[in-house]
This record gives sequence, C-alpha cells and structure tokens, in this order.
Amino acid sequence: MSILHLPEPLPSTSIALGQITTNPLSAPSDSIKPSIPSEYIRKAASSKKEDAELTAQLTLTDPSQLFDTLRNDTSTQDSLRKLSQQNAPIYFVTGLQTSKFPSHKRATVSHEPITEATETPQTQQVQLPFRRIDSASNMASPGEEGSVVAVELLKVKCRIGAVNEPHCISDVDYVWSYHALDGEDEDLQLSIGLGKAVEEREWKELTDSKEERVEREADHNWSYDYEDSDDGLGGF
Repeated sequence: MSILHLPEPLPSTSIALGQITTNPLSAPSDSIKPSIPSEYIRKAASSKKEDAELTAQLTLTDPSQLFDTLRNDTSTQDSLRKLSQQNAPIYFVTGLQTSKFPSHKRATVSHEPITEATETPQTQQVQLPFRRIDSASNMASPGEEGSVVAVELLKVKCRIGAVNEPHCISDVDYVWSYHALDGEDEDLQLSIGLGKAVEEREWKELTDSKEERVEREADHNWSYDYEDSDDGLGGF
C-alpha cells in the first residue's frame, strides 16, 4: 500500500485511522468516524537523531475485515448512503504517519562568557493513539500526538440502484456487498464496494492546486512540430 504524503501537515485530531471520508485533506469534510478497537491497529515508532524528530506509523492490521464489519452496521450504511448522494470520491483511511518535534524551553542567555554547554532536555516519548476518539471534548491538545504528514487510503464506492442493475467495467476492482433498504422499494438496494489503494499518480491529481494543473498542462501542450507547419523548413 502506498504512503501518500500530504501537501501540508494536518492536526492529529483532524483525521483518524478507520475514517471514511470524501476529502482526507479537509478536516470539516463529511466523514464517518467509527471507534476502532486497539487490536485492529499496528503501531510503530522511530526517531531521527539529527533533528530529534519523532515519527509514528499507524496501520490497520486487516483493513478488509474491518471494513466488512463497518459496512454491515446499519448506522454506517445510512452515513454511506448520504455520502453517495454527493457524487464525490470516498476514501477509507487505512494508515497514518505522524511527525513531532519535541518542544524545548528557551534557555536564559547570560552576558557572561559561556564556560560549558548546557544539557539538552530529554526527548519526550511519543503518545500513540490506541482508539478512535469521536468526542471533541476528549481530543488531545494540538501537537500532543504530532501532525499527520502522510496517509494510506483505499477507494470506496457506494450507490443505490435496482437489485438487478448490472455493474460497469470499473466496478471489477471492487469487492461488493449488497444491503436492503428499510422503508424503500424492495427493488432497490444499497451497494458498497471496497477497492484498491490510491496510487501516487491519483493522489497527485487530487492534491495539485488548480494553478499547478494549468501550469503543468501548459508545459505539456507547449511544443512545436515541423510536421504541423504547411510551409516546411525555411518558409517553403
């Protein structure tokens, strides 16, 4: 699965493991935030001595199994149904990478000559999230768990259609489940598909700004081909 680096770091409370969202780059975007048991989470931490950076990698141990549990929950089905009505891409967050630079107190500078180096404060231990936090009152303070700098995403499709409605070719890459709609026509059903991981190329298209896309397309289209000229070489 590809690690997708964010254009800018996000607060650790803005995106969570197991979240289903229409926009992983926007904290207020419509999303589903389930509570994830700790046994579904694999944790790894490391540090870089040269800059005292602390990093943590959080991934789901079995994304497919967890998603199957989620999509068979009626409340998740209702939320996915609402997300599908926006006609926007949907993503399942299967991995997070966080980064933190420990804060140090500023030392008081003396006007006297320095005779010996002061000791560097010990690096603080990384605080890893063990479960999904839904209540804003329980969220960690900014910077406590570091900023999210990269994500891993699986693509999700969701739609309402007839029971006998055929799939299109692009649906082949998804694993589908089908759910009856309470209070609706018996001929309609909710179809939920879990697809492949978002690739770097797709991520670049998603994260590039409008200006960057226009500039890239302009560079690609700016070319001169002698065969396109009716005059040929030398103007003849």
